[in-house]
Amino acid sequence: MIRHLFLRLFVIAGLTAPLTPQMAHADPITIEHERGTLKLDAPAKRIAVTNWATTETVIALGLAPVAIADPDDYLDWVAKPDLPENFTDIGQRAAPNMEALRAAKPDLIVISKNLEMAYDSFNAIAPTIVLSVYNNNRDALPEAQKLLETLAKATDRQAEAKAWLDDADVKFAEYGDRVRAAMPPGRALAITQFVSESHIGLYGKSSLPGTVLAKMDLPLAYQGPVNNWGFAKGGVEILGPRAQDTLVYLNPVPDVIREKVWASPVWKILDFVKNDRVYELPVVWAYGGMPSALRFARLLAESMESGPVK
Repeated sequence: MIRHLFLRLFVIAGLTAPLTPQMAHADPITIEHERGTLKLDAPAKRIAVTNWATTETVIALGLAPVAIADPDDYLDWVAKPDLPENFTDIGQRAAPNMEALRAAKPDLIVISKNLEMAYDSFNAIAPTIVLSVYNNNRDALPEAQKLLETLAKATDRQAEAKAWLDDADVKFAEYGDRVRAAMPPGRALAITQFVSESHIGLYGKSSLPGTVLAKMDLPLAYQGPVNNWGFAKGGVEILGPRAQDTLVYLNPVPDVIREKVWASPVWKILDFVKNDRVYELPVVWAYGGMPSALRFARLLAESMESGPVK
């Protein structure tokens, strides 16, 4: 009789005791994205990424993507942050290998609008969200921050995201001060990418370089029309109206292209060339997320302090 009474008390106590954190059932995570709303029953842990802005953002949150597109070219065009040691190579960013993607067993796939036509195919493999920093006529830096915050919510890493962004704000201000102290006085910054001698990109105010300069309270030279990716395109002649400014160009630039541009008669007569106001940045991805934005700011400060290209 007494034994049965103890058993009943034990069961009642178990039923009425509060749930431990391990036993508690978390609420679904609701993610708003360009395709609508996605509900995750638990934070995503195995993330597949199809562009480099998302790749570097997931890594910045302390996660290793399980599937990455174009990892070899990432090393040439993005460079940092380092890719994880182990992941599945899913081929080209423009046409990911769906079999390899399925084999990676992601619990969340992140694509941008350029792959949205295949949304249903991705979603058949794993829950998929559409998040685009570019090709949307919006300012790049706020969109890059939104990407980081959305992925942080999907992976339950909001604290890590806040700490990263707080630290980035301090560093943007520091790098801005360093650039102002070192740059040629009274000259705006013309940020360029040499794709070929006839294809030079000049970044405008909506681009990642343009919005980072605004964040650092630095003057951007080019204020004209741009494409959906934030730059105007032309040959060496596009730089003529910016000749009185300070030129900053991003790597990578193949040696053959550099030699052809530098040999151009138009290039040689530009004021920023004749008066040593050309600066070179190491590899940095101008279409990246928050990590590339902060890397651009740091490299710009270091380049200005190191002096112009000779």
